[in-house]
Amino acid sequence: MPYKRKARVLFVDSGDACRARLAAQFANSLGAAWMEARAVALHEATLAHKAKCALAGIDLPDQTLHRLDQENIAWADLVVALDEMANLACPSLPEGVQKRCYPFPQPENADDWQRVREAIQQRVEGMIGGMRMMR
Repeated sequence: MPYKRKARVLFVDSGDACRARLAAQFANSLGAAWMEARAVALHEATLAHKAKCALAGIDLPDQTLHRLDQENIAWADLVVALDEMANLACPSLPEGVQKRCYPFPQPENADDWQRVREAIQQRVEGMIGGMRMMR
């Protein structure tokens, strides 16, 4: 029996937001039957963020970068901080909204990006697996 609705997940990144965009992309593509995800930046998004993601070999077409504000927090069932700074910056969450911290390093080069990309994909696949088991 399917969920009444998809779980809503915010992926929060304090860096260049590529990790959050990548996690949301995996969640929305691999876990589309179980979750809906948004990428959240702690700081104002700039075109440099998207350019840096592209330079890292990450194609993120048409993915909106959201803010960590009360509207997005109220939308979420789960807030996932992708680094310790993002974890500390998360405000108090409303009752019923859970928070997890899965810290990933800020990649410095293409090899680092490949490792972080694989680690994020594995973490998101684990989240999806947990939702499948609840089905």
